[in-house]
Amino acid sequence: MRRTTLALSVAIASVAAAVGLVAMHPRAEAAVTATSSVHRVGTEDFADPGFAHFGSKYYLFRTGAGYGTRWTTSTGWSAIHKSMTAIPAWVDHAKPLLWAPEVFQSSDSHGALYVMYFTGESASRHVHCIGVATSRNPAGTYTPGSKPVVCSPWVSRGYEAIDPAAYRAKDGKRYLIYKSDYKNASGFQIRAVQMDTQTGTRVVGSSIAKIVSSTKIEGPSVIAHGGRVWLFTSRGDYINCSYNTDVWSASTFWGGRFTRVKTLMTTASTRLCGPGGATVINVGSTTRIAFHAYVDANHNGVKDSSTRQAYTGILKWDSSGRPYLA
Repeated sequence: MRRTTLALSVAIASVAAAVGLVAMHPRAEAAVTATSSVHRVGTEDFADPGFAHFGSKYYLFRTGAGYGTRWTTSTGWSAIHKSMTAIPAWVDHAKPLLWAPEVFQSSDSHGALYVMYFTGESASRHVHCIGVATSRNPAGTYTPGSKPVVCSPWVSRGYEAIDPAAYRAKDGKRYLIYKSDYKNASGFQIRAVQMDTQTGTRVVGSSIAKIVSSTKIEGPSVIAHGGRVWLFTSRGDYINCSYNTDVWSASTFWGGRFTRVKTLMTTASTRLCGPGGATVINVGSTTRIAFHAYVDANHNGVKDSSTRQAYTGILKWDSSGRPYLA
């Protein structure tokens, strides 16, 4: 996210439980869900959790100034640490909200490089764009670039680019996937641009692929499994319990035709208010998911506060090759 055989076994079990490797008894969490693999990570606000696995640790990065970060330890999860200590130069400092971080590992001539895609409001363009920040340590301080890396091609008309995700295809090509829309009111699309293969920090070429066009769609996350490419998106209104998570699939990413497969998570299916903002990752042969949900202690479909807590879980695949929350 590590002494005698007994101590090592305890440490491994603790980390496993923290990321959903071990099924938690329903009474172990205040928020009881309809699944056995889901585990809440703390009680703090932790919206849009970027989920990553580097070395032997799992990492979660949250929305908000400073991009709070947690990683797995021998006893569970670390405390929240800031991963970006300064507001990026291109972001409007009067509106310094930063959200939807996604972190992945690449490399350059100096060795391993950890890359963060994130969203902020451009001071010069007055719309939301996507930036890039880098660090030599996944739990270290990420240094943002001086300019956004992706804005909507219709930025002059008020369109935004938000909710970035990273995907590396089997041919090694890297892509940045994001949501484009007009003031969160219309023109909802999931789009992608190709990034440089080595670091994933620079846009290559001018082509933009339209992946999906739908109503109230955002928060993309892409993985490959079973010879297909899978797109996970959030749908509905993020401010209430109607928020949910859908799954789309295509035979290939760039140039592929994505079709909607199913709804993966809803308030009714998980007993969690508005499960969304998900990041899905493959770790070995296991598919894992992190997402957020509002506090709804009574499980009545009405959020109790504006706090969105983070959860991790495991996705499995049915006989038809479709994912489901285990």
